[in-house]
Amino acid sequence: MSRGHAGQSQEFEVYLAPLIDCFTVLIAFVMISTAFASVGILDAGVAAGGEKLQPTTPPPVRVGVEMQSNHQLMIHLSGKETRTITVKSGSTDWDLAELQKDLKVVKQKWPSTDGAVLRADDNVSYNDVVRSMDTVRAVFPAVMLGGI
Repeated sequence: MSRGHAGQSQEFEVYLAPLIDCFTVLIAFVMISTAFASVGILDAGVAAGGEKLQPTTPPPVRVGVEMQSNHQLMIHLSGKETRTITVKSGSTDWDLAELQKDLKVVKQKWPSTDGAVLRADDNVSYNDVVRSMDTVRAVFPAVMLGGI
C-alpha cells in the first residue's frame, strides 16, 4: 500500500471471477466447435514430392468401378476398349473377391493402366466405399473417388 497525497489510500483489487468465467465459456466453445470442424475429403492417395514429373501418356483404357445401391458392382472401361463388366453377385453383400478377380483380368489385358475411379451411389455406406477402395487398390495402385 502506498500512500498518495494527504494520506489517501490507493488500494485496488483485481476480481478474477469474471475473467475465469470468460475463459470457461471460451474453452467450452472451442471444444464444442472442434467436434463440428471435420475434414470432408477422403484421402484416397497422396502425391509425394520428389523428382520432376516426366511427361506421361494417357492410359490406353480408363477403368471406373461403380457401386450401386442394390449391391451391384460394375466395371466400366473406356478408351481403346469400351465395355461394361457386371461383377457377379451371389448374395446381398458386396462380392469384393469377384471384383478383384475381374479387375485382375483387366490389369492383365491392359498392364500399363495403373489407376481406377471408384464411384458410389448416395445410399452406399462410407465403410463399404472404403472396403471397395482397398480392394481396387490391391490391383490398381492409384484410386480416385468420383461421383455418379
